[in-house]
Amino acid sequence: MSKKVLYFLLTLTVIFWGTSFAAVKIGIGNLAPVQFLFLRTMFATIIFLMILCKTPKEKRKIDKKDIQYIIYLGFMGIGGYFIVQYTALQYTTTVNASLLVGVAPILVAIYSCVFLKEKLELRRVNGIFMCFIGIILIITKGNISALSFQKTMVGDILMLLNAVMLATFSIGAKKILNKYDPFIVVAYMNIFALIMIAPFALTSNFLSPVPLMSKIHDIDMKVILSSLYLGVTCTVIGYYGWYSAIKEFGASRTSVFNYINPLVASIVSFTLFDEGITVFTILGGISIIGGVTLNNMKSRVPKKAIANQN
Repeated sequence: MSKKVLYFLLTLTVIFWGTSFAAVKIGIGNLAPVQFLFLRTMFATIIFLMILCKTPKEKRKIDKKDIQYIIYLGFMGIGGYFIVQYTALQYTTTVNASLLVGVAPILVAIYSCVFLKEKLELRRVNGIFMCFIGIILIITKGNISALSFQKTMVGDILMLLNAVMLATFSIGAKKILNKYDPFIVVAYMNIFALIMIAPFALTSNFLSPVPLMSKIHDIDMKVILSSLYLGVTCTVIGYYGWYSAIKEFGASRTSVFNYINPLVASIVSFTLFDEGITVFTILGGISIIGGVTLNNMKSRVPKKAIANQN
């Protein structure tokens, strides 16, 4: 896959992820978040299994010693990640949540610099800073006082945990992607995540007081279509695009693209729910796009250095 195609796929991924909040809002109905997540993961698993069945056995085979690590990634990036996120949203505001998730790319950049020895140039630092400023402008609409952490401490702590999980999920991919194709890794991650989620969705517990089977007759077409949309675009295409980019570009450069999510979410919310777009949304969007572009620009070698090499 060429880099241009991969950049397109990565951009498409974060656009899909940016629409996910609206899709959940439209389709979740009377289901508990973990039950809706179960449907989304189930549809994705069906697609993954269909493709895996047509994949050569040698390519889809994974070593037994790697199964435990893929299960771990499935928890950090899908199963546990969304359970923590959906639970956090019950105790904090979407404004706080969007800002706190924005910490993840910063954590990835720091970790990659310190432990993976990835070079963190000043240009990339400025790009991350521009993205973070952009996300603040979008979610606060220029009103910094909209951020309030005093009454939402439990949810905010969970969202910080969510950011750490996203960063860990992105960083932890590199190890396994050196050995397997990104699609194979994502497929097995999703399958294992479905197995993890199933007990919480199908039984009565603190995440779903009423089992999913008791609500089966109340599930309408909006729930089905929304969960199917999320399964196909955000999981199958999205996670494949994300892991393919991490394998090619590294975790820190890839994670910065996640800042595009709030911009897309704002546009979708304006289109579907008539939630206003302000001048701060536009300025924030420009800042994010500029920051992502700056972060992924190639370093230019001075002409004198090239001459000296010759």
